[in-house]
Amino acid sequence: MEKECLNCHAPLHYGDTYCSNCGQKDIPVLISTKLLVADLFSNVFAWDNRFFRSVRELCRPASLTILFFNGKRKDFIPPARLYLFSVLLHLAVISYFSIGSFFNISDKDRNSGKELVRLKDQMNIMLALQDSMHQDSLKTPRSNLFIEHSFTALETRFNQLNDTVTFNYFDDTPILSFSLYDLESLPIDSLTAQIDNQSWWIRLFGSQFAKAYRNPKMLGSFIVARLSWMMFLIPPFVGLILTGLYYRKKMYYVEHLVFALHYHVAAYLIISIGIIVNYFVDSSWTNLSALVVLGYIFLALKKYYGQGWLKTTLKYFALHIAYVIIFFALLAMLLIISFLLFA
Repeated sequence: MEKECLNCHAPLHYGDTYCSNCGQKDIPVLISTKLLVADLFSNVFAWDNRFFRSVRELCRPASLTILFFNGKRKDFIPPARLYLFSVLLHLAVISYFSIGSFFNISDKDRNSGKELVRLKDQMNIMLALQDSMHQDSLKTPRSNLFIEHSFTALETRFNQLNDTVTFNYFDDTPILSFSLYDLESLPIDSLTAQIDNQSWWIRLFGSQFAKAYRNPKMLGSFIVARLSWMMFLIPPFVGLILTGLYYRKKMYYVEHLVFALHYHVAAYLIISIGIIVNYFVDSSWTNLSALVVLGYIFLALKKYYGQGWLKTTLKYFALHIAYVIIFFALLAMLLIISFLLFA
């Protein structure tokens, strides 16, 4: 009896391992557990090998893009899929290692805030007890002295813990500051009432800052979720810029786009490494990784488009001027919208 493909029902000849019509492997319907596990690991390790080969080529600027358009694609992850993976990895690194740096908020601050609320409650109890004893015939000098000493001790501790939490701009210029107790306990309207003399946007900023203080991780996730959209918009814009800069090359837009995807993948991986190292070492590794990326892009442009040093330098600066304008315009819109919509 002639066998047929279980997927498309095309006839299978004797000895055929794969269907010549649809390409499906000829295996029994009920596969063994061993085969199921083997298939899992073969796919995982095959993807891993392609990923590491892709990263190896990325270490040589523009090499992966050149190989792609030379038709050597089987051993490497496709550009769009590789870019998606690098974006997800980069966002995960930012979310875990870096997002908290926007706010001068530590676990110590949050614990101190909760302790301040507890101390204030105890101080209010002492005041209420003292008032009640003034009206009570059971009042004695000793009990009154005990309450006063207890209240003084609580008040001293309260003042020691009640530091100021500040939101700084990128150049470390303070924009807003609130006491820990106020941030922890007061309603948002009461906090903004403290800055009624400020402009509308500062009052709005203060309100959102208080919300961010009470839940900074949620704000980080809120921003990162929207950051992905910006990161998917940038490469197509860069592709258009490169098309204009190298219009005499008579290259298709997709050739510029793939180049942009690949160098962004390299940039995200390099900066992610810098962020992780900076988190543990607490130095300037993030800034150093950004400088490495700038050098990488220059060498990639030189190798991929094959122009002289002068032309490459001029187009490198033109690309980055346009890139900075687009990047910061999108980033500013993202941060402002995310911050204002955060609830």
